[in-house]
Amino acid sequence: MRRIVVFCFLLVSILSVTQDFMERVVLNASLYETLDFSQINLTILDAINLTNEKDVVAAYLTLVENRLVWIVLSLKYEYTISTSKARILSKKPIQIKPFTYTVGLREAISLTVMSIGKNVLFGVYRSDSWVVGNNKNMAFVSMKTPAILRIDSSPEVFKQVQQEILKKQQK
Repeated sequence: MRRIVVFCFLLVSILSVTQDFMERVVLNASLYETLDFSQINLTILDAINLTNEKDVVAAYLTLVENRLVWIVLSLKYEYTISTSKARILSKKPIQIKPFTYTVGLREAISLTVMSIGKNVLFGVYRSDSWVVGNNKNMAFVSMKTPAILRIDSSPEVFKQVQQEILKKQQK
């Protein structure tokens, strides 16, 4: 009986971690609108490379204790990385359910940089694609082939996700 309860708890916690990637980004929308890019000395790809993780499933810029930091999530760890000092501030174990993909987040970010510019603020997994973008545009990148599926306006998508969050909270 205990095993079943523990298994159910782990399953719920894994699902909650995987479902809130885009929600975490949307919560930072106001930060992204007012951000001065000269404050960022470390790019999203540099932050990902600093972790030496193979299976990075999300990375985004946020404020922690009034400091700009990159949050990088792999299947096993959540890293907090300083944007000014280019060093890992913390590394916490997490559990994310593995999923399959051919094109990784690093490649998706590289493709997006060529399309929308170098100021990428987030890259996350959402259902069947990588969502990579900044405060103006976001690209939906295929996880199967190195191709951008579409580019949308970030504020419009942020509003849609905020509405989804409100609907969940009302249930």
